Amino acid sequence: MRLVVLVLVFANLAYFAWGSWHASQVGYWLPREDTAYQQVSGERLLLLAEREEVATRDDVPVPSSLTVARQCLSVGPFASEVTLAQWQQRLLSHGVSSVVRAEQSSAAKDYWVHIPPLPSTDGAMRLLRELQAQRIDSFVITQGDLANGISLGLFAHRETALSVMSRLKDAGYHVAMRPLPTVPERWWLEMDATAEAGLEPSFWDQARQQQLQRHKTDCEAGELALVETGR
Repeated sequence: MRLVVLVLVFANLAYFAWGSWHASQVGYWLPREDTAYQQVSGERLLLLAEREEVATRDDVPVPSSLTVARQCLSVGPFASEVTLAQWQQRLLSHGVSSVVRAEQSSAAKDYWVHIPPLPSTDGAMRLLRELQAQRIDSFVITQGDLANGISLGLFAHRETALSVMSRLKDAGYHVAMRPLPTVPERWWLEMDATAEAGLEPSFWDQARQQQLQRHKTDCEAGELALVETGR
């Protein structure tokens, strides 16, 4: 029995030695040159977050340091429309077109609070006596599209006019408000700043004699309100 076991052990050892030797004789498989993997250039894969970042960066406009506001030259002020027209024509004779602009401080609005026209003058007079009995300053409008209406005052500030309207409406009266643009008292002629070089010294001498000023501003500064365009 012991002899059988020893034979089996030696047989297994011999089989293991033969298998190891046989495996060492088999070479590893290597691909041929025409089938070998080669590095190929192409686009790099981008994550979704990277794509959104690139798109956002491309959409943002880059401010240009070369952007310069256009300059305008203003001459004035003119207190008379006649004088204003004469100087505008003088500029045109030099080949310079201009626009007429009014100072915002003077180109304001008044607000007229009134009761709309009544069917007859007699009805307007009766309402007037009623208002005056309550010490409400008022008078009958006799001309224009508001004839036979009742004027309740002209106010420089819209808030004041609305306050008066509110009180009279609470008292049971039908009240309306009409804005009335005031006529500006001073005007300026505005042109492109490049026109200054084309005007003769005698032009500016006459301007100084009439105490006219000239100054440059950004054309979009909004300091002056447009009234009309020079032709």
